[in-house]
Amino acid sequence: MFTVEDVRNLLHSVADPCAIATGVPIDIVAMGLVQDISIRGRDVLVQLRLTSPFCMQIGLLTEQIGIAVGRLPGVGTVGVTVDHLAEWLPEMMDDEARDALRRVRPLPMVNR
Repeated sequence: MFTVEDVRNLLHSVADPCAIATGVPIDIVAMGLVQDISIRGRDVLVQLRLTSPFCMQIGLLTEQIGIAVGRLPGVGTVGVTVDHLAEWLPEMMDDEARDALRRVRPLPMVNR
């Protein structure tokens, strides 16, 4: 059988499409997009939050999650849901990912 940690480890192979567009491919776990992972028998459900409620890449993201998690031996159905009410903030990224992104996209200077 497999565990939530097994699923989480495979989700590190799924890059956030918006992060790819910045030139810094950051995975959805490091981005803080994975809200929950649940396993019922052989079936896996991944709940996401999005960086924007207007994300146009959710279909691609869902497909990539299904492919990645589908690599687990014995996995049944892989479902993905999106919590459209969950807010995403840059502080939800892990420190290493945020630093990598800031190296290519620094915070704007604020006039004081």
